[in-house]
Amino acid sequence: MSDTTFILWVQQFATPALTGFFTAVTSLGSLEFYMLAIPVIYWLIDKRFGFRFTAFFIFSAYLNSGAKHIFTTERPPHTLRLVTQEGYSFPSGHAQGSTAFWGFLALKLKTRWAWWAAGLMIALVSFSRIYLGVHWPIDILGGLTIGFVLLFIYSRFAPDNLEDLPLQNWILGSLALGTILYLIQPVGDGPMTVGFLLGAFIGYRLELIYVDFQEEASLVQNVLKIILGLVVLFLLRIVLKPVVSWIPGGLSVVVRYALLGLWASLGAPFVFKKLGLFSKPPLTHTL
Repeated sequence: MSDTTFILWVQQFATPALTGFFTAVTSLGSLEFYMLAIPVIYWLIDKRFGFRFTAFFIFSAYLNSGAKHIFTTERPPHTLRLVTQEGYSFPSGHAQGSTAFWGFLALKLKTRWAWWAAGLMIALVSFSRIYLGVHWPIDILGGLTIGFVLLFIYSRFAPDNLEDLPLQNWILGSLALGTILYLIQPVGDGPMTVGFLLGAFIGYRLELIYVDFQEEASLVQNVLKIILGLVVLFLLRIVLKPVVSWIPGGLSVVVRYALLGLWASLGAPFVFKKLGLFSKPPLTHTL
């Protein structure tokens, strides 16, 4: 794991322009990018697909964090890192996350160009981690492998009728799942992923019953939805941190991100509907 030969070989071709390019590419595997992209899919395109996308991706992130704390692999030396990056190394969260994100979209679209585009994005994000000197090659292979295995399992075994569960069973099941996942992994990104997953699960089901907002909207309405939804989401991420700091340990993180998940899945759709940010059906005239 300490052989830097391949990283040094790649970095011999480094230029300021190339470093800038791969720094931008690697940002497409950041938490901030996914916090932007996934809610937009839920709010603008298809909330049912967006919910499944959220659950799949967040669970992938949960597994990645757990694996990092099991293997506790150190990253390449600081002298090789072209960007600031701390934490454990194996498996690569960027490689696994990009595989989960772009692979899931390709599974949904089921077209050749979608798979080619997904392959290109996964390859670029993964390679950027080697170029920038923040991951070993084995980290990338590990992240890719876990991501593709999760995609295979989802495509074969994911239930299609989750919403048929009674509301009480849904909420109790969500709380039980969140508790189990937190007890298994109360460190790293475990509390964050558990919290957001819990908020998204509960918020999604309540939204279907009590809000039932329409994703379809005009261009102007969609722009307003994106601005309003994301501004509040990122403000809550900042403001809630000191507010819940009195809660002990990782539970404060669980609560904070559960509230973010509730806003994304329930609060924002409620506000969108109240503001009329959806396409109204045309009037029909009867003779």
